[in-house]
Amino acid sequence: MDNNNYNTLNKKNNRENTDPFQEQATVPDDSVLFKNFPETFLKKYRDKDKIAFADLGLISYGRALDIQLAVFEAVRQNNLAGIILLLEHEPVITIGNNKNIKNILADEKKLKKLGISLVQSDRGGDVTFHGPGQIICYPVFNLNKFSLDLTLFVYNLEQVIINTLKHFGVKGQRIDKLRGVFVEDKKIASIGIHVKKWISYHGFSLNADVNLDHFKHIVACGLKDHAQTSLQELLNRKIKNSELKEIILENFKQVFKIKIIELQ
Repeated sequence: MDNNNYNTLNKKNNRENTDPFQEQATVPDDSVLFKNFPETFLKKYRDKDKIAFADLGLISYGRALDIQLAVFEAVRQNNLAGIILLLEHEPVITIGNNKNIKNILADEKKLKKLGISLVQSDRGGDVTFHGPGQIICYPVFNLNKFSLDLTLFVYNLEQVIINTLKHFGVKGQRIDKLRGVFVEDKKIASIGIHVKKWISYHGFSLNADVNLDHFKHIVACGLKDHAQTSLQELLNRKIKNSELKEIILENFKQVFKIKIIELQ
């Protein structure tokens, strides 16, 4: 992608040049769980020391970010432990805060034809793709209630993924100096977070049965030597999203030593 197209993207994306917390986060009206936010949310979230959980289903990147920002404020203002948001994104390529557009191989016109949006994000990391068949986990955690150690926090997120893969007979591993989880030399999960006032948002993506062809339009995470893989590719079968999400939550309980309450 050339700089002209990237400049156009910047003009479209109001969050790129501003602190997102300077904006008043709003929650989509059609989000039943977060309707009349934060009153409904806080009423359902009665135990401040437990981690809440909500499944947002298939949702756009922008809508999910609005919800994260609103939840961030509720966690901060009410000193809550946090919430885990599980979801899938409509097709989108996100650019991390290093703004390395050289790793986008397709121009904006081609991406639009493929139905893939392009978004500048404030998460850490490089360029990546999100789409249906990829489980997204956004832990909005109040790290003041855990440990003020970002390296440990990311390590624990990786461990949640590794333990989840192990449940399905897949050996996930870390690679020195790289973030995320790999199966041999292929990457199956990516991590990109943002922390403000010791509260996290953004999180990780785990390739379940995502269309891996979409990764051909980018150098995912800036890693030329590590192709993407998925559970479906490795196991030659599809795992139900509901089962995968359940295992992810169980491993959050074990790794972070937390209790989780589902918000419905």
